[in-house]
Amino acid sequence: MTSRIKRYARRLDSSRTFKPAGIAKSELETVYVMLDEFEALRLCDFEKLSQIEAATEMQVSRATIQRLLLSGRKKFVDVILNNKILIIKNEIGNIKLKGESKMNIEQKEIKKISFPTSDKTTVDGHFGHTKEFVIYTVKENTVTEVVYVTSPPHQPGVLPQFLGQNGVDVIITGGMGQMAVDLFQRQGIDVVLGATGRIDVNLNEYLGGFLTSQGSVCQHDEGHACDH
Repeated sequence: MTSRIKRYARRLDSSRTFKPAGIAKSELETVYVMLDEFEALRLCDFEKLSQIEAATEMQVSRATIQRLLLSGRKKFVDVILNNKILIIKNEIGNIKLKGESKMNIEQKEIKKISFPTSDKTTVDGHFGHTKEFVIYTVKENTVTEVVYVTSPPHQPGVLPQFLGQNGVDVIITGGMGQMAVDLFQRQGIDVVLGATGRIDVNLNEYLGGFLTSQGSVCQHDEGHACDH
């Protein structure tokens, strides 16, 4: 059996559930919209991309986009006409992530992108004990400013707040725990995981739309080096 080709999408911060008011959940049928269907709808119906542009974004064929749009739209209409529960699933089994959440980062004219580093050249694998963070200010995909900030004393939950106070929109790093991902998202900071090697290479790939989160979320409790 051939493996299914993964397509690119952004993951929601959590699954979404919608149900008709005034009817017990036990009496309702459930319809599931998959993440790739929702991504196709988001790109074409919300972001107003053409099907060809959406296909490029998701790295699939135009025929696949048409199929995802058809199935997704049919499910939404079915839910509304027939009083069903709608659940947008957040599963990523067939997805290559473009970040961990949709923060409307792309729509910002100026954004700040941060990397943890201890040598000013490479991305630290675990951001919790990094010496400092480099913060790139980017306007129209052009770097306008580069600053280095010393990491504060290590304490659980401090780094997301620290980078939030520095106006960071995106953190690109090796790995971190799910609790840390959640804390960054609460600060409005998008998370891209699985980065390795030179910072400049990763930055250029991110700005070019080629660097996607590999979902390297460490399965450890708060207190592990990956999860701060």
